[in-house]
Amino acid sequence: MQPYIWLMSKRSPREKLFEWRVIRIKSAPATLIGYYQAADGEQAIKQAIAECEITDPLTQARLAAQQVREIS
Repeated sequence: MQPYIWLMSKRSPREKLFEWRVIRIKSAPATLIGYYQAADGEQAIKQAIAECEITDPLTQARLAAQQVREIS
């Protein structure tokens, strides 16, 4: 009979999520693209590009993310 061994899987710490306001900074005033939940601004911008189907590289380069609030 083999002894019972309890193995706990190592979990990574929970990633904090924030709400991000993604804007296009072409001219004043900036144009609001939308609000996205992500761990950082880069991920929020990637979500905006995918959701809004922004294919122009120049437009993609003009996107900026502003942190609004912490979600979790």
